[in-house]
Amino acid sequence: MKNEQGFTLLEMLVALSVISIAALALVRLDAYAVRTAGDLDESTMAGIVAQNRAVELWTDPAPPTIGNSAIGVSNAGRNWRVEQRVARTADDALLRIDLLVRPESGRGQAALTIIRPSR
Repeated sequence: MKNEQGFTLLEMLVALSVISIAALALVRLDAYAVRTAGDLDESTMAGIVAQNRAVELWTDPAPPTIGNSAIGVSNAGRNWRVEQRVARTADDALLRIDLLVRPESGRGQAALTIIRPSR
């Protein structure tokens, strides 16, 4: 038998299998990147909603009531749940307000804490 050059059918099947597995890994990586970008978008929007709520609380002449509360807001065509906890600080002239914003459907969230005068 002559020393022939080329690939056998078995070598071609093994090579195609390796390429297929690599292609599937790339497709899964791409899907993960898309999902991560979506989560980042929701987290960024949640941060903006938290900042908007903080500005509302800071500029309201009447201080918020002490305790926990939750409100629903709509921003950027999405519905958000804003949980706020208002507590006194060591200085009675100041209030601590903790905000936690989550989308009603989704995974991103943002937290923000502000201090404002109690009067």
